[in-house]
Amino acid sequence: MIALIADDLTGAVELAGIGLRYALRVEILTLVPPSTDADLLVIATDTRSMTEQEAVSTMADLTVQLITLKPDFLYKKVDSVLRGHVLAELHVHLNETGLSRALLVPANPALNRQIIDGRYFVDGQPIHLSSFANDTDFPIKSAEIHMMLRCEESDIEVLDGTEALPEAGIIVAECSAEEDLKLWAAKTDRQTLLAGGSGFFAALLESLGHSARNDHSHFALRAPALYVSGTSFDKSRKLIGAFKAAGAQVFYLPENIIYSVNPDDELFDSLAELIVSALNLHQKAVLAIDEHAVQGVNLREKQALLVRKVCNKVKVKELLIEGGATALAIVQQLNLNHFIPVQEFSTGVVRLQSLEHEGLFLTLKPGSYAWPTDVGLR
Repeated sequence: MIALIADDLTGAVELAGIGLRYALRVEILTLVPPSTDADLLVIATDTRSMTEQEAVSTMADLTVQLITLKPDFLYKKVDSVLRGHVLAELHVHLNETGLSRALLVPANPALNRQIIDGRYFVDGQPIHLSSFANDTDFPIKSAEIHMMLRCEESDIEVLDGTEALPEAGIIVAECSAEEDLKLWAAKTDRQTLLAGGSGFFAALLESLGHSARNDHSHFALRAPALYVSGTSFDKSRKLIGAFKAAGAQVFYLPENIIYSVNPDDELFDSLAELIVSALNLHQKAVLAIDEHAVQGVNLREKQALLVRKVCNKVKVKELLIEGGATALAIVQQLNLNHFIPVQEFSTGVVRLQSLEHEGLFLTLKPGSYAWPTDVGLR
């Protein structure tokens, strides 16, 4: 059994989808179970939204619990562009597992995310010139890897695939092409904590002899379907704007909810009634945050509360959510903790079946990824 721990829900789901692609039995939970029959056990956390101290404490507890299950190896899923408390959490995993070194391979050439000569590039440009510079929680202001990890150059070793791994420490892998991922996967051993993004994880499964399958099963979005956007990325906002211009039922959180610390519950009830009416009449609705409202108060929690109120009034069959922290806030409000991946539309866009809420399916994706056309949003 492979144990995987992720610092946000959409990251966990992304790798669960890869496990499904490689014909593994996959379970996704928010807590470590006492036992499992899964080939791939995925533990989703929300440490990226916590303080560093809270993240360290959470990861320490979960690592100790995972070790009791005696996994073949532990994989740490981190954000592909290194947002979050990456180094602090890696040190915790090293301490609890007793391993002396970690190999961190976050880049994913298939998504045009590369590390070259100690610098990170997205779509061919230094990452600090991309929209990641405006990230709400972890704005990226430099393409230098040590700056992205908020550490000194001496705290890590950035190596290319031709160099031997040192005996100890945290190694960040340079990676510009798919072949580089395979090269790094070939360097792994049981004395190394493995960490990184989806590309490296897929390369590891290939190195272990697993083969990807092509899933061309038919998919039809069931109704009613609620699409929830919790991201500030321009592409998502433009897509929602296009929905609205085409006549879709798009609802934005109003200002009296956005900027209030404790908005009146009646405000949520009123908006929930409007969304329910739209779902009953049109079978689809969109809930989003207006682009001018990114500095609001507890927006994820407010969206999650609104989704719960909607789900209490109408039996939503499909929830499509973008943004890891938003997705976790929603599943917590709905008291969902256990999922099985049933379809991977594309890397990071995965449909899950809830094992606690009969008839409910959730399709999740990171905010910076695109929705594939066959999901049925358009």
